[in-house]
Amino acid sequence: MAIIVLIFTGSIFPSDIAVLTIMFLFLLFGLWAMFVHRFRFNALPELRDDSSLKTSGPYRLVRHPMYTSLIFITLIWLINEFSIFRLAIWIILLITIHLKSEYEEKLLIKKFPEYPQYKVRTKKIIPFIY
Repeated sequence: MAIIVLIFTGSIFPSDIAVLTIMFLFLLFGLWAMFVHRFRFNALPELRDDSSLKTSGPYRLVRHPMYTSLIFITLIWLINEFSIFRLAIWIILLITIHLKSEYEEKLLIKKFPEYPQYKVRTKKIIPFIY
């Protein structure tokens, strides 16, 4: 819902070509993650019975590349047309993504015994940082 609010309360295409390029690169990063999953993923953080642990491609850099893409694309939207209201919505989105990723990681630990080792090797959302 927060994404929809951000879309409808401001421009989603930055006028600055450099910022638009950065946004496009984050979009490609998210699409790369979806491609690795063969475009089979859930909007809800539930694992499918036939799911497998992906550790290649963008998953070498971060454990949640689709969330990475979403966070940075929406951050660009926020900066492009800043308002306190949109900032509040973006913070709600960040909290939601954080809670979803925490829940998803608990499910992944239960399903994949190798997940804790993968978790030690990679950052959650931002390569080399978090």
